[in-house]
Amino acid sequence: MIAKQFSQWKDTTAANYGIILSVVLCLGIVALGTWLLRFPIATPYPEEGQYLGGFLYHWYVWQRADPDFWSRATAWIGFALHTLGVWGTIYYAQKHYTKYTNTLRGANWVALGINTLFIALHYLQTAFFYDGLAQDIPSWTAQFTVIMMLFVIMAMENKRRGLFFGKKINFRREFYHWLRQYHGYAFSFAVIYTFWYHPMIPTVGHVFGFVHVILVMIQGSLFFTKIHLNNNWKFLLEILVLPHAALVALSQGSDIVYMFMFGFMTIFIVTQMHGLGLKSWVKTVFYVGFVGSILFTYLVLRRPGQANEVIRIPAIDYLMIFAMYGLWWLFAKLTGKLGGKAVKGDETPEIAAA
Repeated sequence: MIAKQFSQWKDTTAANYGIILSVVLCLGIVALGTWLLRFPIATPYPEEGQYLGGFLYHWYVWQRADPDFWSRATAWIGFALHTLGVWGTIYYAQKHYTKYTNTLRGANWVALGINTLFIALHYLQTAFFYDGLAQDIPSWTAQFTVIMMLFVIMAMENKRRGLFFGKKINFRREFYHWLRQYHGYAFSFAVIYTFWYHPMIPTVGHVFGFVHVILVMIQGSLFFTKIHLNNNWKFLLEILVLPHAALVALSQGSDIVYMFMFGFMTIFIVTQMHGLGLKSWVKTVFYVGFVGSILFTYLVLRRPGQANEVIRIPAIDYLMIFAMYGLWWLFAKLTGKLGGKAVKGDETPEIAAA
């Protein structure tokens, strides 16, 4: 009886409960605020800027001044077990499932359970030890995992919405197959790494970030369901990186807020909005508003020479897409795995009848 009830759960219901879980966690993080004041916070190291020009420098604004073995071990063990557990569910699902349904199956429930368990454990780990992986690793690594996830999504969605103003790039069919097969492993690593990198502290940027991370975990747990392919749901998860990145930068009082805000806005204008089915006049409104906001910002609020901030993040993302494709093509060529034609799209995943 219980097993039958679980097998009848809709994917949309699970997504809705995921949203509720993220809200509950937000309230829990806020409730931790006063308790976390007991931990002494580190100040910047005197050797800041050294270590290969800052490349290996890993001081983080929110890390303990007195880390110990257990504060480090709990973060690293939690991250490792969380990642391996989710990878196991992905592997099982790819071996046993082929069709996309609107109900949850066993591996979906296990993945949801693993993510929920480790969300609770990280909450407790923050409460008792504070530190995340940030104590040992530079912050750019967490930022790059998010960028990696974004440019892989853009490559996968090229078949539907194109990369540049709706224009699709001709990628080989095998490339799309490779992305479909392995993106779950890459995305789960990225989101779990980011999740364990930060302590659960009640700044606006962190709280919003944890909401985003949990929703992506829910999406990753709903593999081989129809909601996993829902374009509006996918776009929501994709675009949430914009306010999160801007809020984090703003909370630190940093001018890089403009780089994050306009960088991700540029990606929306050039790529993402062309998969929303918007009418031409709506796109025109977005174009005018985007250009107007840039002109006002760099003619009134900042200097014209700083306008290069607008293209930094998009340049990295678009270059990484073609670098990834080039590396994949070289490997596939050397291993004799090229056989199909270059295509703008790819076959639609098989959907089971309702």
